[in-house]
Amino acid sequence: MIKTIKRSLISTFRNLPGKSVGKKIVVIECDDWGSRGVPSIEAYQKLKAAGLPMDSSRYARFDTLASAQDLEALFEVLSKHKDVNGNPAVVSPFFNTANPDFEVIKTNGFTKYVAEPVMDTIKKYAQGDVLTQWKQGSEAKIWSPEYHGREHLATAMWLKALQSGDEKVRTAFDYHFASYSPPGTPKAALNFRPNFYVTSGNDIPSLKADMENGIELFYEAFGFYPTVFNAPNGVFIDGFDQYLLEKGIQFNAVPRQRLDRAADGQYRYRTFRTGEKSANGMTCYVRNCNFEPTERSYAGINHILSQIQGAFICGKAAIIGTHRVNFVGGMDEKNRSQGLKELNQLLLQILKRWPDTLFMSSKDFTKLL
Repeated sequence: MIKTIKRSLISTFRNLPGKSVGKKIVVIECDDWGSRGVPSIEAYQKLKAAGLPMDSSRYARFDTLASAQDLEALFEVLSKHKDVNGNPAVVSPFFNTANPDFEVIKTNGFTKYVAEPVMDTIKKYAQGDVLTQWKQGSEAKIWSPEYHGREHLATAMWLKALQSGDEKVRTAFDYHFASYSPPGTPKAALNFRPNFYVTSGNDIPSLKADMENGIELFYEAFGFYPTVFNAPNGVFIDGFDQYLLEKGIQFNAVPRQRLDRAADGQYRYRTFRTGEKSANGMTCYVRNCNFEPTERSYAGINHILSQIQGAFICGKAAIIGTHRVNFVGGMDEKNRSQGLKELNQLLLQILKRWPDTLFMSSKDFTKLL
């Protein structure tokens, strides 16, 4: 009881700044869709045998492309829970719209990074009719995609590591796994996961072009342009929101603190609050709840309910951040079962405690800002 009260007070304090909406709104934002992750169980086993730390994080252990079965199971849970207006729970999946084209990069001798559009990745490697599931989820209003950057990969750093001949980086590459970084990699760029982490200003123009290209790839995949952007791993480049705005993206879902690269080349943390606008006019809103049921440090349903309560007390929407890894079973079906079990319980408890809750997609929520 004391811990619950303490968590609620902390959450309330954190939610005081920023714009209120005055309604009990729940938005579920789920990152990393489209990113290939670990290609297969066989690849995981081979890489582990080669000495790569494949059990050091859940991303290297469980994260992989969602199958049609994964999506069907997720949609079943979402469809069961209706808000006060009869609308089902909805997930806004934030998509990476390209992956490394491993074969082409190998052919060019690691001299140039080449992207594989997400639609090609899905058609080559996803299990089952994933595209039909996407369509059905959208039609049922339980699936509303947004943009997470072109790759979930620091492409320039990764390419340089490949060119250096690092044995384990090359081994990972051979099995089409990009998320391994050698000792000495900056902590903020661990496993090369933050797309917007660069070590040289010379890499910025191509990164800008890649980001813009990724938005066009999003349109090719879904037939519409995204409304909201979220930077992979909470790392971005100061001023890049200008180019997102030029592409029609008007909103930025952010952590309370994001690591931004300044004009002097240094990465520094920047604090945000919901409703504030950047110097270029981008409207930001803060993810104020975290739901990671397959993370080792997961503290249970009561922890996130305390976060939601703090948001509602302050008149804020509960913007729940989560990741695909919680809901996929390609590496281990128990992982998916655990994630969906907790999601089901979370939605049950939300509606029980706050029966006047409204479920909204990211796109619909931004209309209130």
